[in-house]
Amino acid sequence: MKKLFTVLLLLALTLACVSAGCVSTAEETGDGTITITDSGGRVVVVPDNPERIAVSGSGSTRYFAYLNVTDRLVAIDYQDSNLLVRDGETRPYMIAHPEIKELPALGTAKGVVDAEKLLSINPDILFMAGYSDTAIQSANEIQEKTGIPVVLFYSGDYVTNGDKVASSLRMIGKILHADERAEAVIQYFADVRTDLETRTAGISDADKPTVYVGGISYSGAHGIDGTDPTYYPFTVLHTKNVASVMNATTSTGYAAVSKEQILSWDADIIFVDLNTMEAAGGGGIYELQTDPSYQELTAVKTGEVYAVNPHTSMGTNHETSMANAYYIGTILYPEQFADIDPAAKADEIYTFVDGAPVYEQLKANMKGLSYTKLVL
Repeated sequence: MKKLFTVLLLLALTLACVSAGCVSTAEETGDGTITITDSGGRVVVVPDNPERIAVSGSGSTRYFAYLNVTDRLVAIDYQDSNLLVRDGETRPYMIAHPEIKELPALGTAKGVVDAEKLLSINPDILFMAGYSDTAIQSANEIQEKTGIPVVLFYSGDYVTNGDKVASSLRMIGKILHADERAEAVIQYFADVRTDLETRTAGISDADKPTVYVGGISYSGAHGIDGTDPTYYPFTVLHTKNVASVMNATTSTGYAAVSKEQILSWDADIIFVDLNTMEAAGGGGIYELQTDPSYQELTAVKTGEVYAVNPHTSMGTNHETSMANAYYIGTILYPEQFADIDPAAKADEIYTFVDGAPVYEQLKANMKGLSYTKLVL
């Protein structure tokens, strides 16, 4: 009877938590484990406070840097390793924790986990970024092959899925006994958003310029045609984002736009994500400089084109989204943001979230263009 009650209790907890990435403690077993429901709705028995952790997926070590537990990492995704060579690092958490790159990679491509290599490293637990049916199937297969518990977590957009971001941080924090830090990070995100929204809440639409952001990354760098209908800075600043009428095609908010549409919108002010510099053919900045059609845009003619740091680089860099929002606020609403020094504010955010003031290094990696008016 007791066994039946336990099964029913776990089932009820699972139904209450499915797809939320929440955590529940099983009845006391004395074996040092807890039972969680991960972001894919999988019920997994995991070690309580594991010391050796492996992570897989695009930008998968990001949350572990946020939670100050990078010292427990023993294996990482290909994209977070030194096997991936880049001209300049764009991820703040990786600039703050370069030692992560020295750890062994789990596979030879993004999200690939070699079961034999995983077994040879022998972590206590494997965290995988993802929650799709494919991710669930992969997690189940790896767990069955290796016997190592696999936990899925969500690492996507904060604007449309902030609850999933918070649930994942809480779940990881619970497993790793980093609950207080998880709550502090979640609260910090909320406080920043409240501050940004409050500063611009009373501005009438008649006093707002139209805006567009181009060069947004998704599965690689893109030109000026890559945008984000739910771009965090535009959303929290209550801007008139011309692309907001589009439907995002991914969990990170990315959407592709035709040149004709960009010309038709003709936004008053254009912001360019600097990750576009990695795009084939020179990216969005080069396009604005050389394409005769784009040179007819109002923002190009008036010199209202500004550079922002990459908010999507192997996943969403939430801290950069927040830093970008303050910089954009100083451009669009100088009176409401008169107290903000964008570089100092960025370092304040990076120091709290990632543990180090990395803005100047990030700017150097972006060829000194961070938070500048682009000369076209």
